[in-house]
Amino acid sequence: MPYVTNQGVHIYYEVVGEGPYLVLLHGGLSNLKAWYDTAYLKTLNKDYRLVLIDIRGHGASDKPHDSKAYEMKLLVDDITVVLDDLNVDKAHFFLAIH
Repeated sequence: MPYVTNQGVHIYYEVVGEGPYLVLLHGGLSNLKAWYDTAYLKTLNKDYRLVLIDIRGHGASDKPHDSKAYEMKLLVDDITVVLDDLNVDKAHFFLAIH
């Protein structure tokens, strides 16, 4: 199970498919497993290497108790740390809002 750490918070991610990188980020009340139930993953993994990330506070990622741990800059840094771990210089990005 791939994890990265950003300022002490463990962030879980999975990589599926082949091709250019595409980050799929779930909505606020979900986790990365939700992508497996959608047509997005089934369709896009044929043409893209999908990076599925459990944002902090969700799924298999750590769930800090301090509200400051959920500031937007830290959430963006979590994505950057995952991409750095994969040695990815650039990626497409899709945010699900549901």
